[in-house]
Amino acid sequence: MVDVYAGLVEGLEFKPALHLNYESTIMPMKDGLPKFKDFPEEFGESGEMLPE
Repeated sequence: MVDVYAGLVEGLEFKPALHLNYESTIMPMKDGLPKFKDFPEEFGESGEMLPE
């Protein structure tokens, strides 16, 4: 996984699907997307979800 600022990718229509590392958020938001404490289990982390 590579983290690239979506605004830098010309022609990309960025549509977020989830939030990662939400435990450390500085700007909480209610947007209906899943919020992972760290990363999903498939990435080797806890996969724990946090409430909206």
